[in-house]
Amino acid sequence: MNPGVDVTTPLELLRRESRALVQRLRLWTPARYAAAAPNPRPDGVVSRGDLVHHLAQSLADLAAELEVGPVRRLPRLDSDLGLADQLAVTSDDLVRAGPDAGTAVRATAHLLAHRADLLDDVVPAGLAAALALDDPVQTGREVCATPRAGHPRG
Repeated sequence: MNPGVDVTTPLELLRRESRALVQRLRLWTPARYAAAAPNPRPDGVVSRGDLVHHLAQSLADLAAELEVGPVRRLPRLDSDLGLADQLAVTSDDLVRAGPDAGTAVRATAHLLAHRADLLDDVVPAGLAAALALDDPVQTGREVCATPRAGHPRG
């Protein structure tokens, strides 16, 4: 954490929470990534690795939208061990794109919903309050379920 950086802003919360998830995912084994996702989705997300890729794709889509650039499908890496790095890059790209507070809150909620799926984590009350959300996981699931025109999923 940088001295003088306000970690209560939505953008800094997005940065912090994405980095925390990436750090935990970097410890995973191929078997853990290959395990079934807790809630298989109709768009082909069936493993935990698929879920991490889906999240990275979603963050990349948001960054492209903010930068008014083309939306591109992220490659599905041959090795799931690279997924944490892929998520790190796409989340950093989104932070650098400078989303407004509402977009940062929605992206963080989406990340927290999938963190709950992947790690069975509960969102601390202080984080929910900082995001001004009663239930960040439910908000994240709603964000995830809302398709955006022209954006690839999965």
